[in-house]
Amino acid sequence: MVAGERDAIEGDSAPGRRARDRAKESARSRQLSLFDAELTEELAPPAEIKLQAPVKPIAARPALNRAGARVIDERPSRVLCVGDMPAYSDEAHESVAAALEALPPSQLWFTYKDIQGLFGVSRATVARRLREGLVPGVRMAGSSVMEDAAVRRFDRVQLKWLLLALRHRPRQPAGRL
Repeated sequence: MVAGERDAIEGDSAPGRRARDRAKESARSRQLSLFDAELTEELAPPAEIKLQAPVKPIAARPALNRAGARVIDERPSRVLCVGDMPAYSDEAHESVAAALEALPPSQLWFTYKDIQGLFGVSRATVARRLREGLVPGVRMAGSSVMEDAAVRRFDRVQLKWLLLALRHRPRQPAGRL
């Protein structure tokens, strides 16, 4: 072969290319596709699945500490209910109901960002009201608010009580000053 001769280079590479092509063809003929296998008793789907042990619900994943290890919070906790909420005036309930009616009816859940965008209330202020125990449906351990999920979402009832706590002071019983 002489350097620079194109025919000499192509002539030498043609047999190598043909050999590679034949090797690829034989490999393709030996490979099965997903649908080439015949159904046997081993591959056939079971007629009925029977569970031997009762199914246990999946527990929520515990929080992480600073080192990244899972931490299980075993403090006794309680969920605040509407009966635990302070008494607000009828005018306060009416003004909050009017504010909630102005919200889009298709939106059922509200995040901190939604609350800030709609009402101008910061996340820190909402977190303080949660810590004070002024929103029902929040799980508390002592004076600490327990995490529900990675993102806290409030429903319309919780949003109502949050707005009441933000805009109005609760009615004081007659004996207290």
